[in-house]
Amino acid sequence: MIPAEMTVADALAHALDDWGLEALYGVSGANIEDLHDAVHRLNGGLRSVAARSENGAAFMADAHARIHRTLGLCCATSGGGMMNLAVGVAESRQSGVPLLAIVGQVPTRLEGVGGFQDSSGLGDVVDAEGLWSAIAKDVSVLRSGEVFWTVLRRLVSSAVNGRQGPSVLLVPKDIFSHRVPARPSDWPASPMDLRAALAP
Repeated sequence: MIPAEMTVADALAHALDDWGLEALYGVSGANIEDLHDAVHRLNGGLRSVAARSENGAAFMADAHARIHRTLGLCCATSGGGMMNLAVGVAESRQSGVPLLAIVGQVPTRLEGVGGFQDSSGLGDVVDAEGLWSAIAKDVSVLRSGEVFWTVLRRLVSSAVNGRQGPSVLLVPKDIFSHRVPARPSDWPASPMDLRAALAP
């Protein structure tokens, strides 16, 4: 059960765990380690599954979603990790498989000023949001803990509705430690509860 107040990292781990999603496939790194730490603190349920490469993590999440008919989860850090993850996520888009890919980014204070593996699109660096917009169904950069629940609901709803596919949540490292408000009272019990009935 999600406590009333917690950080983005812990709220994300608890939300995914409460949905019964068993595995977060990924490769750790400086800008995604907060999420792996939060999953470890759960002490059961959702677990981090280390892959040999980020593209392997995305393919594992894709297979998990297909076999269990649920939302697949994968994650990566910034820079090359993010670029590697894109390979498998692109396959999920092509095949209509619902995924949530969570990608750590450099702290906001290092965006556009030469931060290592910066992909903010500011200056002469890769534009992560633009890259993922070309691959995924939906993408969002989380800028505040205050909007965490709204952003997560929108991304997962996009992934599981219509022709299913991947959504991408980009989280700067410092945002993982932001406090989030209490979970909404109408929060779904499963990601698939966000699916809307299709007209005949």
